[in-house]
Amino acid sequence: MRQLVFILCCTTLACQCLQPVDERPDAGPRDAGLSTDAGPGDAGAGLDAGLFDAGVRLDAGVECVTANDCTSPVRALPFCSGGPVMSCVNSRCLVECPGPGSRTCRSTSDRCVDCDAGMQCGSCAAPACTFAVRVVEGTCPAPFLPDSQHRLQPFSGRCGGGIQFDGGLSGLWLGQFEPGTVLLDLPELGGTCFGKDLATGVPRTLVSCPACTFIAEGCE
Repeated sequence: MRQLVFILCCTTLACQCLQPVDERPDAGPRDAGLSTDAGPGDAGAGLDAGLFDAGVRLDAGVECVTANDCTSPVRALPFCSGGPVMSCVNSRCLVECPGPGSRTCRSTSDRCVDCDAGMQCGSCAAPACTFAVRVVEGTCPAPFLPDSQHRLQPFSGRCGGGIQFDGGLSGLWLGQFEPGTVLLDLPELGGTCFGKDLATGVPRTLVSCPACTFIAEGCE
């Protein structure tokens, strides 16, 4: 009898010690932790993607030290006598017509470039004209899309001129630094560009940039 009482007492005490189990999903710290991981972690990944994309975008042309580092395209350029040649300008490759092309240059100031033949500085006055874009090599991004119209407007009281599109500034005309050759700054096309007047029946200038090459029709 004493043994039975003892067993009953122990069983009762054991039942009082058991706590009820909450089987609801654990929406506390662990879920909060997952939410945190999906937050800053994703934000970090987004930042990395943005920086890498920006890096690719800035690399508009092939890196080069000299013109020999650039690979010439197979397709000929219109209105050029002879096949296209490559120049290395500020560590970017440009596709140019033969003649002044196949050169290695670097900018020394806003209006001066130092090429194989020596330093040249551009003239100050810019023309006032409107030109249309005719892409001939590569893919020109906005605002220099095919058939887009741009206005070259001389600056008032200082050298050079602004290239305007849809009410905004799309680039700079920095000067003409040798007969028929123009120095331009077109950020959306990779930065420093060379323009070369073409001998055609209408005013045409071959504009060579890291991202693409186009013909500007309409400016003299």
